[in-house]
Amino acid sequence: MSRVPLTGWKLGYHALTFVLVVALLMAPALWNGYPLIYFDSEDYVEMAFSFQPIIWRIMTYGVLCTVARAFDTLWAMPLLHAILTTWVLHEAVMGFIGRWRHMVFLGVGLALALFTGLPWVSSQVLADVFAGTAILGVAALAFGEGLRPWRRFALVVITAVSVCVHMSHVAVAAGMLLVLAVVWLGSRFLRRMPRPRMLGPVVALTGGILLVPVTHYVAMGRFIFSESGQVLQLALFVQMGLAKKYLDEVCPQGAELDMCDHKDELPRTADEFLWGDSPFDELGGWTALHDESGRIVAGAMRLFPAEVLKSGLVNTWEQLDLIESGEDLVPMTWHFVKTQLRRYPDEFKQFRFARQQRRPAIDFHNINAFQIPINQAAEVVTLVLLAVAWRRRDRTTTGLAIIVVAGLVGNAIVCGALSNPHDRYQNRVVWLALFTAVVGAVRLDQRFAGQRRLAIRAENEALAAEDGGRDARAP
Repeated sequence: MSRVPLTGWKLGYHALTFVLVVALLMAPALWNGYPLIYFDSEDYVEMAFSFQPIIWRIMTYGVLCTVARAFDTLWAMPLLHAILTTWVLHEAVMGFIGRWRHMVFLGVGLALALFTGLPWVSSQVLADVFAGTAILGVAALAFGEGLRPWRRFALVVITAVSVCVHMSHVAVAAGMLLVLAVVWLGSRFLRRMPRPRMLGPVVALTGGILLVPVTHYVAMGRFIFSESGQVLQLALFVQMGLAKKYLDEVCPQGAELDMCDHKDELPRTADEFLWGDSPFDELGGWTALHDESGRIVAGAMRLFPAEVLKSGLVNTWEQLDLIESGEDLVPMTWHFVKTQLRRYPDEFKQFRFARQQRRPAIDFHNINAFQIPINQAAEVVTLVLLAVAWRRRDRTTTGLAIIVVAGLVGNAIVCGALSNPHDRYQNRVVWLALFTAVVGAVRLDQRFAGQRRLAIRAENEALAAEDGGRDARAP
């Protein structure tokens, strides 16, 4: 059912709510005095100017950072993040809510700003904010109602961009395609199963996935997704102890692996292996170890399949529980300084005197103590809503909850079991649970209210008919 276009004061009020939510999502950057900088930010900003690949990054978010280059200010990135995220939130609310949509949209924006880490993610010069918009965009395209064609097209484009800016988003997107296919097939056999619209989400997901190798082909002449995946997987196996166990097994048998000479020097964590004092650089780093990493990972999976599976499940569960805000948002008193001076020298004073650069570092203890229980409760409520919506045959709420639950679990699998668990990874998507809890509760309330109004109307009509019958029998 198509929505009636807004006009007059309603359009103005609606636009004001949109601007307010954008401001809420930029609030940490505004409070900080400059966009928040993460360690990875330097590489992406540099790629926006040089268009030279960095082997442990994909280039798509670097290309997106050319927006900041075009406006000659890094403020363009948190503003772009906030506008695109607000657009997706707006379209999702419009698609899932029947009445009082503008008030629900503003309420959702306030709830996410106060009770989740979404504003902190949106305020960083980093691709993380798009992990959640990709999932919510798919949910709105698949199960949202009443979106006009041009708005649906815009949502497809934003969702595709959200997918392409990070390899973990690409991996989750591939899983979402599988989930949509399963739900669509299930709807042919189960009446309670929602039937998703397939065209929009499939185009968005496949388009976003293909944008990665297309971008690399244009920039490097090679149609590839990533050149670092095997090395990152090896780093995880080092952390889990599987790399050492495999090398202990095959090196005495004469395996031709350079890491055999360093198997007793491997550190305890993946981060130490890649970035700390380890044999990694001595062995040639990302390029030289690419093929050998694949051999070690494949060999360990073949020799120890049960341990690999167990470690993957443990890491996935650990990743689901890691939802703190502020990981590694530390003072950048040496990191990023050269990039700031070289690329955005006019903003160096803002960067230098931003709150992030002060010591002690920004304290997230109170924020996390307040937000983590709320987000954990929202995850539980989302599961309960899924069960209630299924029982009440509310296919739209069921579809939203299925996509969000699949996205949260898929993100934990990709970042935990296939990469390395960190709070940052799950914090960037956990806000989807609160969104689903609020929107799902409003939907169920409005549906119950609608059914109650229909029941009252039917009762009144029955009483009127009865009164009419008595009047007709009266002498």
